[in-house]
Amino acid sequence: MGLDCDPDLDAVEGELIAWARHLGTPCYLYRRKPIRERLAQLREALGCLGCGARLLYAMKANRHPDVLACVRADGTVGIDASSPREVALALAAGFDAAEISVTAGMLSDRDLASFVRAGVHLNLDTLSAIRRYGAIAPAGTGIGLRLDPGPLAGWGGNPRLAYGGGKFGLAEAAVPAAVEACRAAGLAIDTLHIHCGWNLQRAALPAFERALAMLARLAGDLGVATINVGGGLGIRFRPDDDPLPIEDWAAALARHLAPLGRTVACEPGTFVVAEAGVLVAEVNTVEQRGPTTWIGVDCGHNVNVYAAHYGIPLRIALLGARPGGLRRYAVAGNINEANDVFAVDVPLPEVREGDLLAFVPAGAYGSSMASDHCLRGWPAEAMIG
Repeated sequence: MGLDCDPDLDAVEGELIAWARHLGTPCYLYRRKPIRERLAQLREALGCLGCGARLLYAMKANRHPDVLACVRADGTVGIDASSPREVALALAAGFDAAEISVTAGMLSDRDLASFVRAGVHLNLDTLSAIRRYGAIAPAGTGIGLRLDPGPLAGWGGNPRLAYGGGKFGLAEAAVPAAVEACRAAGLAIDTLHIHCGWNLQRAALPAFERALAMLARLAGDLGVATINVGGGLGIRFRPDDDPLPIEDWAAALARHLAPLGRTVACEPGTFVVAEAGVLVAEVNTVEQRGPTTWIGVDCGHNVNVYAAHYGIPLRIALLGARPGGLRRYAVAGNINEANDVFAVDVPLPEVREGDLLAFVPAGAYGSSMASDHCLRGWPAEAMIG
């Protein structure tokens, strides 16, 4: 198959084909092994800090019941949720309220009331939410303050993947006002939270360390029990990607936060599940237009938004490839919009109508961001190993 991401996938190529034919396409197929391995890596990295640590899976990355069950079976991992329905799903999956942390912005009164009923912990980043939450939460309820990480480029320089200076987080200068708002609302600040960006690259390490230094300063001033560094660990999507190594990430935590003796929490999503998933689609069209040979598949950006919305490339391979040389293709989806193109110059063996294409890594932010746009329907999903 030659997907160049996980050698184990070549070994299950026949299984991928069988599942896709059984479920119908498009479909997302997941494996437990990569999830377990990533969680083990994170536990080992956090265990080297010499302080309390808390691992929270960002369920917005993938909320499939079998994925949540795999995370739950680990026994050491909680949940990072971002909405009332995510909280409800986490509770239904067997997580206790005490194992769930909620970080979300621009919350309505309905949202806040739902979180109070569920008894989960919130990280808030507006004075408005602090005031309104304090009016309905029991006196002395603990909350976290989410901070703006400052200028930190998103993956590939994409502003859609940058988290500083925008809608998220309190600026450091606004923290005294937030502290006063919590005091007036009867809330206790027990956590500082920050999320620096998606799929951080090695080059972002200095900016990440500046954000950690800010957290350390404020944690010392406020005496919080937990410092939550959010997510950000990622994987390689392009050949020239250079993801921040987990060892460098952990070393930065050790330098800046471990000496404080507080609990360090993190919220990985992409790092945990991205390489556990494959999207399989069927080829319905192979047609020459000018110099370009177009492949049409039976899914579009309603099923996976990576290419159209973020410009993030997924690797594409032909399942059951036939012998012969490689050809160059453009791969397009079935949504009636011009940007519904997965790739414009991808090398593949000869592709015929009825063949199956695999898109990887597709375990994170694929099915969880899918929609019924153009009434194309929802992708099937299954845990296959």
